[in-house]
Amino acid sequence: MKDPNPQVAGRGFTRLRDAGVEVEIDATGAGRAVEINEAFVHYMRTGRPLVTLKGALTLDGKIAAPDDETNPGANPPAQFPWITSATAREHVQLLRHAHDAILTGIGTVLSDDCRLTDRTGEPRSRPLLRIVLDSLLRLPVDSAMVRSCNNDVLAITTSAASPERRKRLEAKGVRIEVKERKDGRASLQGVVELLAKEKYLSLMIEAGSKVNWTALESGSVDRIFFYYGPKILGGLEALPLAGGIGRRRRSDAIRVHGIAIHQIPPDEFAVEGYLDVHRDY
Repeated sequence: MKDPNPQVAGRGFTRLRDAGVEVEIDATGAGRAVEINEAFVHYMRTGRPLVTLKGALTLDGKIAAPDDETNPGANPPAQFPWITSATAREHVQLLRHAHDAILTGIGTVLSDDCRLTDRTGEPRSRPLLRIVLDSLLRLPVDSAMVRSCNNDVLAITTSAASPERRKRLEAKGVRIEVKERKDGRASLQGVVELLAKEKYLSLMIEAGSKVNWTALESGSVDRIFFYYGPKILGGLEALPLAGGIGRRRRSDAIRVHGIAIHQIPPDEFAVEGYLDVHRDY
């Protein structure tokens, strides 16, 4: 494929041809090359990281039940009601490994005490940057994420956050950035802009219902990757994938294109798709 980097822009092909080397681009091979380098291509053509929204859902689109036990990292561990199987969760680790950064909301951190690490054990080109949207800096200094911090945790907060909390977190190695929306909440758009500036090619969102809707409604999401477990929760209190006000009419629904189904034997599957209908790669 032709290098999408404008600083290169096919000059390699020119040098080869000037040297008498015949150069042809095979359409099938070029298409595969784009898939392999998708995040890089996206970054070069848009100036922003490729943003993937990941979710684990029941067949009726729920991500949590009202009375679920939480804090699986407790001692002794609480019984955690996973929606998907260990096999699907291993696949999620591969997805994390493919990303430069991962983001969640403070609500997920407080309820699950998650680490959001890449546990594949495979080498990375740069450490996985773990990001928390945390308007008031409620991130506990004794949380699993902070305890495992190795200059790879970023908290996005607002001017309303406590300076004392900021000092305590920074003392643990947590990076703090103020990125604020007009309504006083931590800004997801600000995160995307910051990552673009620092040349992070891809961001994975693995969060709760509120953050998921914020990401979708703001137009930040480029790709979805939803894992479905063979379960049904029902009820009006079980949390949907995306909360908020939602779209009021079916005609205004957010459309997903380029759907691909990934089978996860024996009874699970994942749905991958894209939200930008104008992608040209």
